[in-house]
Amino acid sequence: MELKNQSDYERYIKQDNLGEYYVVLNQFTFHSVYQPIFDKHQRIIGMEALLRIRGIDGSLIRPDVFLANNGLDPYFRLCVEFLSRAMHIRNFARCFAGTPIKLFLNVMPQTLLTLTKDMGFKDNGLLYKRLSELGMSPSDVVFEVVEESCGDTDLLIKAVQLMKANGFIFAIDDFGAQHSDIARVQQLCPDIIKIDRSYLLDYCAGETFSIHSAVELAAHMGAKVIIEGVEEDVQLQAMYQLDLDYYQGFYLGKPCAIHHWTDSLNIETTVH
Repeated sequence: MELKNQSDYERYIKQDNLGEYYVVLNQFTFHSVYQPIFDKHQRIIGMEALLRIRGIDGSLIRPDVFLANNGLDPYFRLCVEFLSRAMHIRNFARCFAGTPIKLFLNVMPQTLLTLTKDMGFKDNGLLYKRLSELGMSPSDVVFEVVEESCGDTDLLIKAVQLMKANGFIFAIDDFGAQHSDIARVQQLCPDIIKIDRSYLLDYCAGETFSIHSAVELAAHMGAKVIIEGVEEDVQLQAMYQLDLDYYQGFYLGKPCAIHHWTDSLNIETTVH
């Protein structure tokens, strides 16, 4: 299996009767869902793309469990991420290309090292080419670097620097969890820091130091802040008191198929 050009992707990316794209790879089916991110005025500023995976019997498989499976072939895992990224972008572009709303994509650190091989000159890079064809630009995409370790930090730093120089936006996902720590923030200089829900829970339980430190770090780095995992009104009100930049969580909006959000926001879809 190779994913070197668009025709390779077309072998695995299908379209349902609603026009939404999905991926069929071996015995697995992959679908996109999107969770909104809001500003302090309750306006949607972004959509985080998330995976829904079904096995051959139709049962749901948790993406974190699926991707963390040590028995999964590394190349297959990489193909899943690349195909999922293409699917997420296509579904998003049908609805939100040309709007101020950003697409947030989770990316493993190791995958970023591979992504840089697709860069070269802008016009020749497959990712750039497809974004342009879909009416999007790199600045419409926020790559969320997940909390996994990376075998080569120096190469990761160079990869992020290269992609930021070419217009992409970067976020540190789940700050405060595993390898999403102060060192990674200082190394990658992200545009956005997404604070892990554990900090929110600590704050609401009276332990305020962690979240204040994270906000101070973001201010020092010139990064915006997103608080994740808002599930109750009392949590939202507590975060509003901190005057953070952006908010995300089930209380504000659960992950749903893209047509749910186009219907809710009365947005017309386009055909690509």
